[in-house]
Amino acid sequence: MVDWGAGFYERTAEDLLPVAEDVVTRASVRKGERVLDVACGTGNAALLAAQHGADVWGIDLSHRLAEAARDRAKAAMLRVNFDVGDAQALPYGKASFDVVTSVFGVIFAPDPQRAFTELVRVLAPGGRALITAWTPEGGIARLSGQFAQAVAEATSEPLARRFAWHEAAAIDDLAAETGSKTMFLTDGTITFTADSPEDYLRRYEDLHPTSQEQRPILERAGSYEAVRAQVLQTLTDANEAPDGFAVTSRYRVIEIQH
Repeated sequence: MVDWGAGFYERTAEDLLPVAEDVVTRASVRKGERVLDVACGTGNAALLAAQHGADVWGIDLSHRLAEAARDRAKAAMLRVNFDVGDAQALPYGKASFDVVTSVFGVIFAPDPQRAFTELVRVLAPGGRALITAWTPEGGIARLSGQFAQAVAEATSEPLARRFAWHEAAAIDDLAAETGSKTMFLTDGTITFTADSPEDYLRRYEDLHPTSQEQRPILERAGSYEAVRAQVLQTLTDANEAPDGFAVTSRYRVIEIQH
């Protein structure tokens, strides 16, 4: 399991801010509503919800990221409660929130059913939860897949298969256990930019939590440089910018109604 407090996730969170804005807008957060942002990272969605006048809580497994979120709230003079805890065992009572969000957060929980069930448990009747999941195409998705495959080969372990949060059938199976209703909203896109493919890859290597876990494994196996060259070619092939670097990724928004 990735330690999201490793590296400097703050830089990734900056890139993902437009998705948080999209989710909070779609959730139609209103003044006085109780809002929970699960796996909140540095607090993007939580802070946006607070700007709408909601009573907001954020929770993340990383102590460091929760503290970074508190610092951001203080700097913005927003009142948000940030807790440290697991998305699979939320420390809140049943029906505690009118709105629950999770921007590329709960999708990384080791046990999808437990995490989904917890989202529904803390959601008040008539409430709504919105979560985002990546779809498995595009240059950034291929980058992730190449590194994951290389780690599996280096460790002689089966390639870990992530739960298909982007697929309706998979979500329907989760929802069936909770009696909730789900729907897929219109997909969104986000474009990642850098000065060049090499610049983007270097930033990923130096800052992203996943790289902090995978790179030492591949370096010990002596395969890192070869895999890196393959990934760099992937990014170069996917590049959409004639000068610089730009790659568009698609994400899916899932609404859960209770």
